[in-house]
Amino acid sequence: MSDQIPSSSSSSSNAGPSKPSMISSTFTIPLKKSAEKVYTGPSPDQLSAPRTRSQAEKYFARVANENVLPTRANKLLGVGGWVLGGFACFYMALFADFGEREHVFSPVRRQYASLKQSFFTLSPSERQMMGINDVRENEARPS
Repeated sequence: MSDQIPSSSSSSSNAGPSKPSMISSTFTIPLKKSAEKVYTGPSPDQLSAPRTRSQAEKYFARVANENVLPTRANKLLGVGGWVLGGFACFYMALFADFGEREHVFSPVRRQYASLKQSFFTLSPSERQMMGINDVRENEARPS
C-alpha cells in the first residue's frame, strides 16, 4: 500500500495551505491519435537499401539541371526586370507625388531641378555672346 497518495490532511505543524504531492499517480489519460498522425507508410522491411554515394550524386546532378544554360528569353527577362526596377526607382525618386511637405527625396529633386534648369537656360557669358539682354536690363533702359 505504499503506492497510495497521502491525503491532503497531513500531520505537519504548518498552518498554511498544503502543497500538492509530487508522487506520481497510477491514473493515465488515454490519448487518441488522430487519423492524420497515424503512420501509414510501408514497413521498413519493404523499403529498398539506402543509396550509395555515387547513386546519390548521379540523382542530384540530374535533378539540379546544372548543365542547362539559360535561353535568350530567360536572359531578356532578367535584364528587363532590372531595367524596369531601375526605372521605377528613378520615377519614384524624381516624379512621384509625396505631397507638399519635405520628404526624403526633396534634396534629390532640388538637385535635379537645378540640373534641368542649367540645361535649358543660358549662362550670362552665353547670353552676352548671343546678344540677348536680361529682362531686368530691358526694364532699366528708358524707351
